Amino acid sequence: MKKLFSILLVTLLVSLFLVTTAFASHGDPVGSCPPNFELHHFMDHSGDHMHRHIGVDRDLNSDGYLCVKMLPNDLHLHVDNFLPLP
Repeated sequence: MKKLFSILLVTLLVSLFLVTTAFASHGDPVGSCPPNFELHHFMDHSGDHMHRHIGVDRDLNSDGYLCVKMLPNDLHLHVDNFLPLP
């Protein structure tokens, strides 16, 4: 019984950590995108993908957002959101 309680306690603590991490929200963007680009949350793109990314691979203004434009041949053009907000 003590072993079962320990397992349930560890499972509960791990699940609380994962839920808190999953629902962490981004702040507001500090800039906007050029025409024909969409604002997206920045994420690590170091793994294998079905499409290729070109442009910046870092969030240059550290606000957690990037501008993305879909191009032909499964290319995604990334630029930082650098335009002043209205």
